[in-house]
Order: sequence, then C-alpha cells, then structure tokens
Amino acid sequence: MTNRPEKPAANWKDTTGIPSVSVPYVGQARRFTCGPASLIMAMRALDPMLEVSEALEFELWREATTIHGGCGPLGLALAAHRRAFGARVWMSHDGVFAGDRAKDAAERETMAILQKRDRQEASERGIAVTIDTPPLEELATYLRDGAVPIVMVNIDFEGRNITHWTAVTDIDTAKVWVNDPLADGKVSQAHSTDRPLAIDHQRFESWRRFGQRAETGCLALWKAK
Repeated sequence: MTNRPEKPAANWKDTTGIPSVSVPYVGQARRFTCGPASLIMAMRALDPMLEVSEALEFELWREATTIHGGCGPLGLALAAHRRAFGARVWMSHDGVFAGDRAKDAAERETMAILQKRDRQEASERGIAVTIDTPPLEELATYLRDGAVPIVMVNIDFEGRNITHWTAVTDIDTAKVWVNDPLADGKVSQAHSTDRPLAIDHQRFESWRRFGQRAETGCLALWKAK
C-alpha cells in the first residue's frame, strides 16, 4: 500500500492546487446505486483500465449494501479493498450507521448485524476506521496525495430525506467540487460529461450531515501497490 498522511496539512496553503488524479463522471444506473457509481468513479480515476459496466455496479451494491440503510462506508471500503484498492473510513459514531433510514426495529437490527460483520472484516483487512468527521483540509490532503474521497450527503428523493454518495474531485479554500451520480435528480447514463458541482464550504458541511444525529460518513480510496 502507498503511505497515507495521518494528519491534515497545517494550513490551506499546503493543500490547495491541482488534484493528483482526474475523476471521471459515471452516472448511477439505478435509483439505489449511488454508492457503487461513486466508488466506480474513484476506482476508474485510480485505474483508467477498469472496465465499467452495470454488472460491476450491481455487484458492488450487493457487497456494500446494508439493505435498509443503503450502502455504508464500511461496505464500500471493503468492496474496493477486495479489488486491490487501499481505503480509509471515517464515521461520526460507532453505533448503527444511518439508522434513521430504518422503518422499524427489525430493519435496524438487520443493519446492525451487517455493519458488525463489515467492521470485523475491515479489522481483518487492516482498513483504518476512524470515529470522527474529517475536516475538509484533511480530505484535501488526501486529494493532493493521489487519493479520491467519497462522501455521504443527504438528499430529498422520492418523498424522503435519504443518504446519498458523491465523489469529491477537488477542494480549495472556498469550494468543494463533487461528481454527483444523480445528476439533475435523474438516473444518468454511465460516462456522462456532466461537470462537477461546486459547493461552498458552509453548504457542504450541512449537506454531508444526515438525520437527527447529524451523521457523517466518508472514505478515501487509493490504488494499493
């Protein structure tokens, strides 16, 4: 694996500049595959030879989903790690992640079982899991060092506020740029030429918090040596 910075740079002057990788846009093929589409964007940025297909997108979803809570950061990191990518995960707490998406106790229990299993496999694989919300400066450091952050945000979709995944393409002192696989609120075709969305820091900080607990989740992905 490549060496990863464990701490953010001292200031923005150290982290601004052109990202080390260019992140191609891939739209999600189905209403539920934002996580896999974002993961594919990151993997293809790091490995341009990666073959993009709906079969890959669905397979990634099958590996990463918590069923009732969508794809979680642990599941996405594990799916990437199984394909020779390095990953680090951040979650804002150590309980049932995105539990507000569950409709009842049974659904929440299902999510808890899957997340416990994912946490165990992450430990076995040596994937670092940090219970914290990384500052944007830290994510910018990862970008400058050749990694691609994937960040969970919240959106209103089909009458509900739900978790949603996006791939971060750049961060500077004022803006965060993301590739949103659900461009214009519609399921997109793969290899779209949609431009990254530019979002100011304050808006992005609100956007990346979900539910009553203001949960945050993200991962950074890099190509392992």
